[in-house]
Amino acid sequence: MQSVVRVFVLSSPSGVPHPGPELTVEAATHDGLLEALHSELAARGQRVRAISHTPAGLLAYVEAHP
Repeated sequence: MQSVVRVFVLSSPSGVPHPGPELTVEAATHDGLLEALHSELAARGQRVRAISHTPAGLLAYVEAHP
């Protein structure tokens, strides 16, 4: 199973999110997709705030960590 993920980055807790890079995650199960997404974003130095499901794939809101 594969899913396209649209990422939006929150620059501050009350700020407006801005679009980040789109990425693709792949796993055998839906739960695996979520785990793969969390791992990929953590490797990029980002912390997941929320994940939503859309007909086109997943939508992730993240915080960037220095």
